[in-house]
Amino acid sequence: MRYHRSQAKTFGKTHMRGVWAAIPYPFTQTGELDEAALRKDVRHYVDVLKIDGFFCGGLIGEFWSLTMEERRRGQQIVVEEVADKAQVIAHTACSSIRETVALTQHAQSVGATYAVIGNPAMNSRHPDHLFEFYRHVCAEVDIAVALFNTNFSGYALSPELVDRLADIGNIFCIKNPQPVEHIAEVRRLVGSKILVCDPTESRWLDNIVTHKDQVFMSSPSPYLLQTAGRLTMKEYTRQAMAGDVAAARKTSATLEGARAAVQKWMETPWQAGILPLAAIKYWSELLGLSGGAPRPPLLPLTEDQKRELRQDLVAAGLLA
Repeated sequence: MRYHRSQAKTFGKTHMRGVWAAIPYPFTQTGELDEAALRKDVRHYVDVLKIDGFFCGGLIGEFWSLTMEERRRGQQIVVEEVADKAQVIAHTACSSIRETVALTQHAQSVGATYAVIGNPAMNSRHPDHLFEFYRHVCAEVDIAVALFNTNFSGYALSPELVDRLADIGNIFCIKNPQPVEHIAEVRRLVGSKILVCDPTESRWLDNIVTHKDQVFMSSPSPYLLQTAGRLTMKEYTRQAMAGDVAAARKTSATLEGARAAVQKWMETPWQAGILPLAAIKYWSELLGLSGGAPRPPLLPLTEDQKRELRQDLVAAGLLA
């Protein structure tokens, strides 16, 4: 690892920067993890789209459908292909503490920069019990750990519990896809202790300007809204962080049509409790990535839905 356990929180808060993507895992026609396609996609993310970091093996990576061996292989492949060109945060949440520890230790051993742990599902919701889950895991690993406060676990961590968890020595960050009121309260309570990440691209520019956010962590937006030679999200991020807010707003505004497609195909389904993996994968396929179908029980898009999505991307200027 790049740091010792005692340095984990400081290292993470200092070095996690820029635009990060939550990436999907492609599967073969017969349903296996497509390792060659994953390697090709990661190289595209790094070399063509210049993305700064990668959240792998999470909701977008369909982790609930993967075997433990596939989760380990996914971590290793992403780390190998990224090499020293970017950073990697590996999602390691499992139902049991023992498996979470083992998968987190694996991420650490293969060279992931950080680990991220989603709210443990099928678990006690009592704040003390949830605190103990994270405390036990973090006590057995050296890697810097982020929280992933996703409602797809069936609940959300309260701002007060996040405040308690932020005092654990190697917890350095929270990805907090929650209502703006929840995000604001988390910022108030823990903003001086850990990084607070709002993974909604449409708010990213304002978060840089208003809250001095240093990292967008993370969503599919960096590879769905950008193409070779048109790195709009990266450019307005650079402009805003350099202090040229007017230029950043002008650049950001060129994505408004694409944001309407994001709202339609991603945000609205998310808010309804539907994982839009089929749309994310087909969208990325249209832009030259591997795409393909999600694993069951998720369903692929119908031909009519594919036609409609393609038309939306043409209208947004992302596709000829």
